[in-house]
Amino acid sequence: FEAEAFHAGLDEVFYLGDDKCPRCSGRDKAELFAGEVWKIRNHLALKNRKLWIWGDRLIDGKVTGMGMWEASMNNTARAIDMIPKDIVICDWHYERPDPTAVFFAMKGLDVVTCPYRKSDVALKQLKDIVNFRENSASATSAHFLGMMQTIWSGCDRFLKAWYELKESSTTTDSSAECFKILFEEINNPE
Repeated sequence: FEAEAFHAGLDEVFYLGDDKCPRCSGRDKAELFAGEVWKIRNHLALKNRKLWIWGDRLIDGKVTGMGMWEASMNNTARAIDMIPKDIVICDWHYERPDPTAVFFAMKGLDVVTCPYRKSDVALKQLKDIVNFRENSASATSAHFLGMMQTIWSGCDRFLKAWYELKESSTTTDSSAECFKILFEEINNPE
């Protein structure tokens, strides 16, 4: 597809270094996770492509209280200090605007904030990104790449809802509504 980047996912890695696994039992889960990130990154680098991943496995769920879906509860979080710094972290938080983009940027990683269906959360995330860029040292602020709307339906459903919004201002797709409100705010800042 002539893409310059590849999003490998790597979210929700719950089973890693299982005690019953003959290959990785007893091994450090952060090292195992970081090793996979490096393998994918190195493979993509051979073709001059950039790796993007979700950031949830690099956030400590116990320390932050974010739990197992938005953060790691299986000790992969320490991998943040073991992974290459030339990848892009897609930082998703859908229910609350947890300001973890700062965490990734301060670790030297490029970060994209990813809202989903709650426009109030997306707008707060947008304000945070603008604030982080304006109030961080240039070495850190350069890592805040912006925002990327996520959808968890088929593209056809999202596009149908998007065009419905453009014509009637109503839709049943909350991710399309979130994107519309976010896009309007980006184009018409206060």
